Amino acid sequence: MPTVEPPCYPVINRNPSVAAIYSNYGLHDYGMIAAPTILSAIYGFYSGKPIRRPQMQFCGLLGFIAGGLVAYNNSSARLMGYRSNPNECARYGLEYPTKAQIPPKVWVVQDDNWYKRV
Repeated sequence: MPTVEPPCYPVINRNPSVAAIYSNYGLHDYGMIAAPTILSAIYGFYSGKPIRRPQMQFCGLLGFIAGGLVAYNNSSARLMGYRSNPNECARYGLEYPTKAQIPPKVWVVQDDNWYKRV
């Protein structure tokens, strides 16, 4: 996860392995895998009129892959300190910072007009 800015939250593992990322999955991560899988399988069933079952399986597989990638990214970002990680800090015995201790760039938008053309 290359980035220019340092992490704003406590770093638990700066370079997590695949096993560490999978073992860090929580209920929300499994939900992020299940929801796109189920929704895309339902969409595939209703959109594939002549070949419903293969279309449902293919769309379900695409939803599973997309949800798995999102869950993997979120879990690794929490371990590396780029996302909020209070549960991980409690599990590993680290102190989670208060809102006043987190740098303001996380909470305050510096340039709100970045999308407007000059």
